[in-house]
Amino acid sequence: MSTLGNAGTTNSGSRTAPVFVGFTGICASAILIHGLFTIHGWHSWEFLSLLLVAALTSRLKIKLPGLNGNMSVSLPFILIAMTQLSLPEALAVAASSIFVQSVPRGPHKFRPVQVLFNVSTGVVAAELGWQAFHRGSALHFNPALPLLLGCAAYFFASTIPVAVIISLTENRKAFLTWSEIVHLSFPYYVASTGLASIAAAIGGHANWPMLIGMSLVMFVTYRSYRVYFGLVGSSARASLTTAQSFKTKSANAAS
Repeated sequence: MSTLGNAGTTNSGSRTAPVFVGFTGICASAILIHGLFTIHGWHSWEFLSLLLVAALTSRLKIKLPGLNGNMSVSLPFILIAMTQLSLPEALAVAASSIFVQSVPRGPHKFRPVQVLFNVSTGVVAAELGWQAFHRGSALHFNPALPLLLGCAAYFFASTIPVAVIISLTENRKAFLTWSEIVHLSFPYYVASTGLASIAAAIGGHANWPMLIGMSLVMFVTYRSYRVYFGLVGSSARASLTTAQSFKTKSANAAS
């Protein structure tokens, strides 16, 4: 989940928005520094595979209708990285994926502050998700519980900051904005959690047949969301056109 390249993060009149962006960036920097001190071995093949697939699929992104935000289909691979890789590797997969996702397509301009916020949010979410998963695993409860905890932590940590920054830059209510994001993206998070659970059930580490299969599933999901959001957008535009036409006719009749 990230803000769009044409959103008003850097142009907002709100004085709180830059403070919130700076705070998020400081948190992410602290997490990355801490991650550097926890490097104790790399899952070279699995890490590089997830890094590549997450970066490629992050370009398959969909704008959330009515909001200056989008989501890409790289989420399952970030969740898999959280559950199968070390903390530095999971942070690297999340940061690179969201960086690539945040690079705007023309004619929108590249906004460094906005990319910084998106990547910082992703790093914080990946850290919290990784910690929740591994701390849950240490409790030795039902094997599905740690995965649910990790995915839930990532969900809240990635959607709430986006809702807050949108509310600050567009003078919207934060909770209502967050509820809109949840309404539009929750099925996607559930599907991604399901794919991550399948990967965990298969056992072992990420391999190319599994990653390719999941990429195909997420591509179909991406196409479905595009069709659905396209219909939602067309319906909203039609309703707006009808309302404007009715208003114009009423004004002409009154005159």
